[in-house]
Amino acid sequence: LKLNHFYTPALKEMSQMLTATWNAFQVGEDQLEHYVDIMAALGANTATSLEEISEALQKVASTANVTGVSMEKMSSMVATVSSTTRQAANVVGTAFNTILGRISSLKLGETLEDGVTLTKYTQALGQIGVNVLDATGNLRNMGDVIEEIGGKWKTLTTAQQSALASTIGGVRQYTNLIALFNNWDQYQKNLSVATNSAGQL
Repeated sequence: LKLNHFYTPALKEMSQMLTATWNAFQVGEDQLEHYVDIMAALGANTATSLEEISEALQKVASTANVTGVSMEKMSSMVATVSSTTRQAANVVGTAFNTILGRISSLKLGETLEDGVTLTKYTQALGQIGVNVLDATGNLRNMGDVIEEIGGKWKTLTTAQQSALASTIGGVRQYTNLIALFNNWDQYQKNLSVATNSAGQL
């Protein structure tokens, strides 16, 4: 993206946030405009903004990339939670970074501070018919896992929802997962917007 000579401090800050997101997702120059199209489209169609989405993504992009959550899905999750809770962008981004970071830690064989292990994590999801591991025993892409959970969310009792969100997100961040899953229809609309965002910039 070429910036003109009106390079204000705000524009510089936005440029830095976007660059951090692109670097984290490890995309080439050919994808830069597409990524801004996604954020611009979601900012225009939800109660959040391109700037807020960009700021949140700066916190979570690297972890999203490592755990297999695409730019379209991650942006849509951020936009859904940001627009429904109206939390600060950095709070939403940090929340998702923590949520996705948990599975990365479990992959390394760690026991989390709340006592959750990979076995407990997989068992909790297995009870609702969602596999965290593939046929070879490797972790599946978390973008796909989260979508499967979202598709089953309304079939769960409130107690099941709370317990599952706590296992996945931890005691500090489970409310953000609940905000995402309780607004799953909105997430799907946002994902459609993100997927069909070409030219929105």
